[in-house]
Amino acid sequence: MTWTEGIISRQPRTEEIKWPESGLPYMARQHAREYGNRRNAFLTHNDSMPEDLEGEFKALLKPRLKPRDGEIAREANLWYLPLARVVVPEHRHRVYYVYPGQTSLQVFILPSSQRTWQIAVTVLGALAVLYLLSRLLS
Repeated sequence: MTWTEGIISRQPRTEEIKWPESGLPYMARQHAREYGNRRNAFLTHNDSMPEDLEGEFKALLKPRLKPRDGEIAREANLWYLPLARVVVPEHRHRVYYVYPGQTSLQVFILPSSQRTWQIAVTVLGALAVLYLLSRLLS
């Protein structure tokens, strides 16, 4: 009689996909993460994609779900949140981010990039004037 024993272990590799990679300000992303009603989906390579996922993300995810050489299956755990970026002509210096919350739509307001630059230049100008005044008076 021969006893043969083997243990095969494999460390799963986790790959994080953030889409879009840029374009959504950090503060808006954090607010949506905290107050948004995110949707969850658990997929394997045999499952069909959820209908409400955007086509570009589906195209990005589909090849990553196919098992590679030596693999039996792949799986993905998705958290996603539909979000709209809205700029109203009457309030062009504000950008509204709208997404579903736990009970109703949530709106997060940020200044536009143009307004942010205007504020930064104003603050820098005020600091320069204060610096010059302090140098002249001392």
